[in-house]
Parts: sequence; C-alpha cells; structure tokens
Amino acid sequence: PSPEGEGLDRPHVVAIDYGSKHNIFRNLVKAGAKVTVLPATATAEQVLSFNPDGIFLSNGPGDPAATGEYAVPVIRELLATKKPLFGICLGHQLLALAVGAQTTKMFQGHRGANHPVKRLSDGAVEITSMNHGFAVESATLPAGVVETHVSLFDGSNCGIEIDGGRAFSVQYHPEASPGPQDSFYLFERFVGMLA
Repeated sequence: PSPEGEGLDRPHVVAIDYGSKHNIFRNLVKAGAKVTVLPATATAEQVLSFNPDGIFLSNGPGDPAATGEYAVPVIRELLATKKPLFGICLGHQLLALAVGAQTTKMFQGHRGANHPVKRLSDGAVEITSMNHGFAVESATLPAGVVETHVSLFDGSNCGIEIDGGRAFSVQYHPEASPGPQDSFYLFERFVGMLA
C-alpha cells in the first residue's frame, strides 16, 4: 500500500479499511497526515510494522459484532500501544466493542444528511451526515469511556473518547461535510495529536 500525502515531515497514520469511502483518507491528508491503508483483516503486528504515529478505524457496512469477531482483538492490541486512535461510524462501533460496550440494531437507522448531533463538551450542535443501522448502547459504556456526542433526533450515542481523548470516535461522517465543514475539526484534532 502506497502512502497518500507522502512527505517526510507529515505524521504517519495507518488506516484500517473496513469498507471506507476514499474521502476519509483525503480528509486525513488535508489535515496534514500521510496515510497508509491496510485491509480490514490486517493484524496488529502488520499495522505496527509501519511504525504509525496514529491509527485510524474506517467506516464500513454491516453488523459491527460480525466484523468485530476479527477486528476487536486487533483494536485491543492497538489500544494497548497508547498510540492515538480515531474511528468513524463502523470504526466507532468497533472501538466501543473493543473497550467492552455493546452495539444493538436500531429500530430506525440514521441515513442521510442534516442529522443534528450535540457535542457534550460545550453544547455545540454539528449538522452531520449519517448512514448506520446499529448504535453503541450508551448504558453499556464502561468506566473510563466518556460519551462525547449524542443524536438530537433520538438521543442515541454518536461519540466516545478513552484515556482523556487519546482514542476517540464518532458515529457520523465528518468527511461528508453536509453542514458544510462542521466536523472537519475532528481530523485536525486527530492529526494534531500526532505531531
């Protein structure tokens, strides 16, 4: 896999691709990283062989518990390295499963643009794009995992962070920019942690 945004001075992100959209990798590059993309089945050893400054867990289709059968043990190993980690959508759900939370199939999934999400740290509302039929159950988040974002439509979980924010994830798609750049700060925050 050839890195995008190649440059000697850029922090290096290894992205695990669970079925992502190319625009996510473009946003990581735009925020200042160089990105190496590995397949969903990559082992922790393979990810760490690139000596990444940070690790990205992509979006993708399907039931997170099914993907989690092979992804969760890898994510747990990667979390143990204490390297910064950022996940989106399925990556968010897999991170939650890796720390011991649960996901459930939603009665009504969230699809399309203009989904209002409240950022709990300051009450700001981000207008987001969503495409998911499963959600992280807030009540199952273990100690040390903080809920950071919630849907204003139904109160479902839309973000978590671990270890004071060293690892964090969101349920929505900040790369889709429907509102129009409400959530690009997440890419900047992640890449800023790698410097």
